[in-house]
Amino acid sequence: HFAVGREVGSRSRVVDDLMSRTRSGVETNPTVSLDSVLASLQREWQPAFAGARRSIHVSGERGLQVRATPVALAQILTTLLENSLSHGSGTVEVAARRSGPSVVIEVSDRGPGVPAAIAPHVFERSVSSSGSGLGLTLARDLAEADGGRLELVRATPPVFALFLNAPERG
Repeated sequence: HFAVGREVGSRSRVVDDLMSRTRSGVETNPTVSLDSVLASLQREWQPAFAGARRSIHVSGERGLQVRATPVALAQILTTLLENSLSHGSGTVEVAARRSGPSVVIEVSDRGPGVPAAIAPHVFERSVSSSGSGLGLTLARDLAEADGGRLELVRATPPVFALFLNAPERG
Protein backbone atom coordinates (compact mmCIF):
# COMPACT_ATOMS: atom_id res chain seq x y z
CA HIS A 1 0.00 0.00 0.00
CA PHE A 2 2.71 2.44 1.03
CA ALA A 3 4.94 1.46 -1.89
CA VAL A 4 2.26 2.47 -4.40
CA GLY A 5 2.14 6.00 -3.01
CA ARG A 6 5.91 6.21 -3.06
CA GLU A 7 6.03 5.09 -6.70
CA VAL A 8 3.44 7.66 -7.76
CA GLY A 9 5.50 10.30 -5.93
CA SER A 10 8.68 9.30 -7.70
CA ARG A 11 6.89 9.22 -11.06
CA SER A 12 5.57 12.73 -10.41
CA ARG A 13 9.12 13.90 -9.68
CA VAL A 14 10.30 12.32 -12.93
CA VAL A 15 7.55 14.18 -14.79
CA ASP A 16 8.31 17.47 -12.99
CA ASP A 17 11.97 17.04 -13.87
CA LEU A 18 11.16 16.31 -17.52
CA MET A 19 8.71 19.21 -17.72
CA SER A 20 11.15 21.70 -16.21
CA ARG A 21 13.97 20.44 -18.43
CA THR A 22 11.69 20.89 -21.44
CA ARG A 23 10.74 24.40 -20.34
CA SER A 24 14.34 25.44 -19.66
CA GLY A 25 15.31 24.36 -23.18
CA VAL A 26 17.95 21.91 -21.98
CA GLU A 27 18.04 19.02 -24.42
CA THR A 28 14.62 19.94 -25.75
CA ASN A 29 13.32 17.31 -28.10
CA PRO A 30 16.47 15.65 -29.34
CA THR A 31 16.12 13.40 -32.36
CA VAL A 32 15.53 9.84 -31.23
CA SER A 33 15.58 6.61 -33.22
CA LEU A 34 12.16 5.09 -32.75
CA ASP A 35 13.46 1.63 -33.73
CA SER A 36 15.88 1.52 -30.80
CA VAL A 37 13.28 2.69 -28.27
CA LEU A 38 10.69 0.17 -29.51
CA ALA A 39 13.26 -2.65 -29.61
CA SER A 40 14.37 -2.06 -26.02
CA LEU A 41 10.77 -1.82 -24.77
CA GLN A 42 9.91 -5.03 -26.58
CA ARG A 43 12.89 -6.80 -24.96
CA GLU A 44 11.95 -5.42 -21.54
CA TRP A 45 8.25 -6.31 -21.73
CA GLN A 46 8.31 -9.58 -23.68
CA PRO A 47 8.84 -11.77 -20.56
CA ALA A 48 5.84 -10.24 -18.75
CA PHE A 49 3.62 -10.72 -21.81
CA ALA A 50 4.97 -14.24 -22.37
CA GLY A 51 4.09 -15.00 -18.74
CA ALA A 52 0.52 -13.99 -19.55
CA ARG A 53 0.65 -16.13 -22.73
CA ARG A 54 0.60 -13.00 -24.84
CA SER A 55 3.07 -11.26 -27.11
CA ILE A 56 4.12 -7.88 -28.46
CA HIS A 57 4.32 -7.38 -32.22
CA VAL A 58 6.14 -4.32 -33.52
CA SER A 59 5.47 -3.38 -37.13
CA GLY A 60 5.38 -0.46 -39.50
CA GLU A 61 8.04 1.75 -41.01
CA ARG A 62 11.62 1.21 -39.89
CA GLY A 63 14.23 3.91 -39.52
CA LEU A 64 11.82 6.55 -38.25
CA GLN A 65 13.19 9.39 -36.17
CA VAL A 66 11.11 11.43 -33.75
CA ARG A 67 11.71 14.60 -31.80
CA ALA A 68 11.17 13.56 -28.21
CA THR A 69 12.81 13.26 -24.83
CA PRO A 70 13.93 9.59 -24.74
CA VAL A 71 12.88 9.07 -21.11
CA ALA A 72 9.47 10.63 -21.76
CA LEU A 73 8.93 8.56 -24.90
CA ALA A 74 9.82 5.34 -23.06
CA GLN A 75 7.51 6.29 -20.15
CA ILE A 76 4.53 6.99 -22.46
CA LEU A 77 4.92 3.68 -24.29
CA THR A 78 5.54 1.82 -21.01
CA THR A 79 2.23 3.18 -19.68
CA LEU A 80 0.39 1.94 -22.78
CA LEU A 81 2.03 -1.51 -22.54
CA GLU A 82 1.29 -1.71 -18.81
CA ASN A 83 -2.37 -0.88 -19.43
CA SER A 84 -2.62 -3.47 -22.17
CA LEU A 85 -1.05 -6.12 -19.95
CA SER A 86 -3.47 -5.28 -17.11
CA HIS A 87 -6.70 -4.74 -19.07
CA GLY A 88 -6.22 -6.08 -22.58
CA SER A 89 -5.89 -9.45 -24.24
CA GLY A 90 -4.31 -11.03 -27.29
CA THR A 91 -1.26 -9.75 -29.09
CA VAL A 92 -0.31 -6.14 -28.48
CA GLU A 93 0.37 -4.44 -31.80
CA VAL A 94 2.76 -1.50 -31.82
CA ALA A 95 2.75 0.09 -35.29
CA ALA A 96 4.75 3.12 -36.37
CA ARG A 97 4.26 5.18 -39.50
CA ARG A 98 5.02 8.60 -40.86
CA SER A 99 2.07 10.88 -41.44
CA GLY A 100 3.03 14.23 -42.94
CA PRO A 101 5.17 16.14 -40.44
CA SER A 102 4.35 13.62 -37.71
CA VAL A 103 5.18 10.10 -36.72
CA VAL A 104 2.25 8.11 -35.37
CA ILE A 105 2.76 5.18 -33.01
CA GLU A 106 -0.39 3.13 -32.47
CA VAL A 107 -0.68 0.67 -29.59
CA SER A 108 -3.61 -1.74 -29.75
CA ASP A 109 -4.71 -5.12 -28.46
CA ARG A 110 -7.68 -7.43 -28.82
CA GLY A 111 -9.14 -6.78 -25.39
CA PRO A 112 -12.56 -5.43 -24.44
CA GLY A 113 -11.18 -1.91 -24.58
CA VAL A 114 -12.25 1.17 -22.72
CA PRO A 115 -15.87 1.23 -21.50
CA ALA A 116 -17.94 3.81 -23.40
CA ALA A 117 -18.71 5.75 -20.21
CA ILE A 118 -15.01 6.11 -19.41
CA ALA A 119 -13.61 6.65 -22.92
CA PRO A 120 -14.16 10.45 -23.09
CA HIS A 121 -12.49 10.82 -19.67
CA VAL A 122 -9.73 8.22 -19.92
CA PHE A 123 -6.97 10.86 -19.56
CA GLU A 124 -8.49 12.59 -16.51
CA ARG A 125 -6.78 12.06 -13.16
CA SER A 126 -9.98 11.03 -11.41
CA VAL A 127 -10.67 8.17 -13.82
CA SER A 128 -8.89 5.10 -12.60
CA SER A 129 -10.20 1.60 -13.12
CA SER A 130 -7.32 -0.03 -11.27
CA GLY A 131 -5.03 2.79 -10.26
CA SER A 132 -3.79 3.25 -13.84
CA GLY A 133 -5.67 6.49 -14.49
CA LEU A 134 -2.75 8.55 -13.27
CA GLY A 135 -0.50 6.72 -15.71
CA LEU A 136 -2.49 7.87 -18.74
CA THR A 137 -2.70 11.42 -17.38
CA LEU A 138 1.08 11.53 -16.96
CA ALA A 139 1.62 9.93 -20.37
CA ARG A 140 -0.54 12.58 -22.03
CA ASP A 141 1.27 15.38 -20.15
CA LEU A 142 4.65 13.98 -21.23
CA ALA A 143 3.52 13.74 -24.86
CA GLU A 144 2.35 17.37 -24.79
CA ALA A 145 5.60 18.51 -23.15
CA ASP A 146 7.41 17.00 -26.15
CA GLY A 147 5.10 18.83 -28.57
CA GLY A 148 3.09 15.70 -29.34
CA ARG A 149 -0.24 14.28 -28.32
CA LEU A 150 -1.67 11.04 -27.04
CA GLU A 151 -5.22 10.05 -28.01
CA LEU A 152 -7.60 7.17 -27.63
CA VAL A 153 -8.56 6.75 -31.29
CA ARG A 154 -10.77 3.70 -30.80
CA ALA A 155 -12.32 2.43 -27.57
CA THR A 156 -13.14 -1.16 -28.59
CA PRO A 157 -10.86 -2.91 -29.28
CA PRO A 158 -8.59 -0.24 -27.86
CA VAL A 159 -6.22 1.79 -30.02
CA PHE A 160 -4.07 4.51 -28.47
CA ALA A 161 -2.14 6.75 -30.86
CA LEU A 162 0.91 8.78 -29.95
CA PHE A 163 1.62 11.60 -32.40
CA LEU A 164 5.15 13.03 -32.35
CA ASN A 165 6.98 15.49 -34.54
CA ALA A 166 9.41 14.10 -37.07
CA PRO A 167 12.69 16.02 -37.36
CA GLU A 168 12.83 18.48 -40.25
CA ARG A 169 14.40 16.81 -43.25
CA GLY A 170 17.39 18.67 -44.50
